[in-house]
Amino acid sequence: MAFFSLCAHSHNMVEKENMTTDGIVRLSKIEVYPQYLDEYMEFAIEVGTKSLCTEPGVLTMYAMQDKDNPCIITILETYSSQEAYQSHIASQHFQKYKQGTLHMVRSLELCDQFPLNPKNTITNTVAP
Repeated sequence: MAFFSLCAHSHNMVEKENMTTDGIVRLSKIEVYPQYLDEYMEFAIEVGTKSLCTEPGVLTMYAMQDKDNPCIITILETYSSQEAYQSHIASQHFQKYKQGTLHMVRSLELCDQFPLNPKNTITNTVAP
């Protein structure tokens, strides 16, 4: 995982695009089979970190684990545009995550959101 440390410590994250009128704000709600949870978390952390470090249109990739059921993962994702989202899902690191975790995921719900105050922004960086 040296890549992640390098990105975080050297501040090599790409400059981020601004949110456009066709930007995406989404909550991805994922339930993982318990026997795959640790392995799934490795995939999720890797794709989130690489996406934030290398993709200008990936503005937020904030993953959370439910306190009562750790197999439920919710990810706040924001993309600057539909084009940025399409680029993200076509990326090698996303495809590695998607194909590598298909058998681990019990359910997936993609919930697009509308921000109540679109002028609010979320600053998401990669933690060391």
